[in-house]
Amino acid sequence: MQKNIQGEKIFNDTNYDNYLVQYQGDIVSEISKIPDYYITIINDKYALVSVKKNVEINMGDEPFIQSITYVVPAEFYTLQQVSPIDASQASYVQEGSPLNLTGKGVNVALIDSGIDYLNEEFMDANGMTRIESIWDQTLVTTEARPNDSVPFGLVYDENQINQAISEFRAGRSPYDIVPSVDDIGHGTNMAGIIGGTGKDPDLRGVAPDCNFIVVKLIRDFSYEIQFPETNVPVYNVTAIFAALQYLFEYSLTSNKPMVIYFPLGSTMGNHKGEGTLDDFMNSILLNGGIAIVAGTGNQRDAGGHASGTLVPISGIQAAGTGVIELEVSPEQKNLWGVQIWTDLPNIVSLEIVSPSGESTGIIPLIINYTTNHTFIFEKTNIKVNYYFPEEITGDELIRVRFYNLQSGIWRFRLFSDYSLTGKFNAWLPQRGLTVGNTQFTFPDPFGTITKPGNSIYVITVAAYNQSNNNLVDYSGMAFLESYIDKIDVAAGGVNALTVAPNNRTAIVNGTSVAAAVVSGVCAMLFQWGIVDGHEPNMYAQTIKSYLARGAIARSGDITPNPFWGYGILNVPKIFENMT
Repeated sequence: MQKNIQGEKIFNDTNYDNYLVQYQGDIVSEISKIPDYYITIINDKYALVSVKKNVEINMGDEPFIQSITYVVPAEFYTLQQVSPIDASQASYVQEGSPLNLTGKGVNVALIDSGIDYLNEEFMDANGMTRIESIWDQTLVTTEARPNDSVPFGLVYDENQINQAISEFRAGRSPYDIVPSVDDIGHGTNMAGIIGGTGKDPDLRGVAPDCNFIVVKLIRDFSYEIQFPETNVPVYNVTAIFAALQYLFEYSLTSNKPMVIYFPLGSTMGNHKGEGTLDDFMNSILLNGGIAIVAGTGNQRDAGGHASGTLVPISGIQAAGTGVIELEVSPEQKNLWGVQIWTDLPNIVSLEIVSPSGESTGIIPLIINYTTNHTFIFEKTNIKVNYYFPEEITGDELIRVRFYNLQSGIWRFRLFSDYSLTGKFNAWLPQRGLTVGNTQFTFPDPFGTITKPGNSIYVITVAAYNQSNNNLVDYSGMAFLESYIDKIDVAAGGVNALTVAPNNRTAIVNGTSVAAAVVSGVCAMLFQWGIVDGHEPNMYAQTIKSYLARGAIARSGDITPNPFWGYGILNVPKIFENMT
């Protein structure tokens, strides 16, 4: 990736929307001929296209760009809110034990809200930073910095961070040198759980000697302005792709194993581990010495998943089947958007009925076409797209977007054009993008792992309450009928004391906490295997196997299961079972 000054301005301009595309050929020369289109190359397969707001890139739209082979449907990610480390018993193999595993020689990368680099919990015994690099995607420069191998934002290395720390100790402003600030706190919280140095023993992390690579993600302010009821930070898949490519390139040149902590989740996709982001992560994880850790997400109790089976009778649905009810709260002014998926080779069409009973009729199944409909009484506008087949998964996707949405019960009627299994699933955007009590009337708690937790090579972590060994009610679950190898392990996720910005502490909860604990354990395993030479050829799948074999099942549990995979994380047992 290379710095693009014009592209950088575009990424901070809320008048532009950004799309992830697959391409082949000379996309740069094609895009340069089209007014108000800008291109940012990620690698030889993926690029980011920025266009003026209200212009959607669909393969059937003009101007037709020959080099674009696939436009990835828009995906928006939110943070999985923030375990006590003692429950994992990681201290049994830390400093002072025969194994002496502290994450030394391993990089832990965070794709998050940044980090408070001034906090001493991220410094070594000599007061020097343990942060090798910060890429702040939010910063804007008017000067080209040839040493920055990123398309936008600014990168600061270890030397610059240490200079900023020296300025701070001298009573001057460190932000004149490294102006990156964690204004949300999530990244700092999670970094403390993963690898707090332990200058305050209560804040010691799982891997206190690891080094950090930090990517502060740029928020999708265009989305947040367009949908002001959104009450969580939103991140576009375009920024995430760029972050992953940067970290992968960094890992190739650093000669050190890397654990990528991924605390974000999206409810979009077919939840089978198929999709553009999943494929991209899996391609990275085919390389040794790199792992990605994600939580199952906090959507189990959000009412955001519904499922059913169509039973066609002469082209008409049997009574009570093929209907999804959505209860919309008054606070929900827009909804972008509802996704309905059906497995190949099933084909379904959609009818939408408003709270007042007005119907769209059966919406024609037309590929590469956006159907617009405005309800007379509600004055709600909808946009419907059929993707058949959806190009990455082969399944059928129906995407519905609501504008000026009115509260009440909305019904989605599904009609079978061709049915083999008739199985369908529907997902709402995650909590925070849905507000109030907007949810499906008859939700299904299974199939609520957030993306990319279903990806085959990603290490996926559920959260449990370590004080009573109960699963927490928000931790995402796998499908009831297909759960093998979806969730790897459960780690504590309740009431974790950790570092917060500005030399404070915080109590945090959630599957991000559980994933942070496991990220630290992965750093330990990489140290044991690659750095200490016990298993030089370690892959993400190697770590997944060790975690599964070292998990503890409660009495009465059958493992694996769709709730917490192979059981509760127990670090000493991992090493006991290696022999």
